[in-house]
Amino acid sequence: MTPDRETRKKLLTERRKNQILYAAMEVFANKGFSAATIPAIAKTAGLAAGTIYIYYPSKRVLFIAVIESFMISPLSNIFRQAASEEFQVTLKEAIKDRVKFLEGGNLSRLTSLIGEIQRDPELKTLYINRVFQPFIGFMESFYTKQINSGRFRQIEPALAVRFVASLIVGMTILISLEGDSSPFNKITNERLTSELMNFILNGLMNWEKTNQA
Repeated sequence: MTPDRETRKKLLTERRKNQILYAAMEVFANKGFSAATIPAIAKTAGLAAGTIYIYYPSKRVLFIAVIESFMISPLSNIFRQAASEEFQVTLKEAIKDRVKFLEGGNLSRLTSLIGEIQRDPELKTLYINRVFQPFIGFMESFYTKQINSGRFRQIEPALAVRFVASLIVGMTILISLEGDSSPFNKITNERLTSELMNFILNGLMNWEKTNQA
């Protein structure tokens, strides 16, 4: 069945945005925010510069859209579609998504983009207000529901969210610092996902042995 005009328009918009976002990620990561230009991004995307402004009114808005699209939205979608009684399945999907994201050149791009945010106060404010705070707020609500249902122990949701996030962020930093010698690179993605998930859920203690003592 041939898509109607409205559907074709939506598909074209989505395709154009993806072209722009992928091109922008490459240019921002390679040149930095200050040196990157809309014409350079347009050239990489194979589009006219004016086309980019149709979807993203400024370079800063485009930069934030790159961060949100590749680093935040996939996680948000996983948790928004989650069935609360299947948290372990949801957690595994989220960890798998982050582990997969670290493949290829994404880690170096991530490090570069986060560095740009730290160097530019205006960019940092935009990121916190438009991306970070909404996502953290959503995750705190998600954790609160898990705590109220009894699935999680009683813990301050704001802390729980940041504890888990810090594990993921810390892992990416260590991989970046250690490079090929990192133990993370010496195991399969499946095992890394399983080990990280088990650590988040159970910590370091051998509870079976502790309970037998």
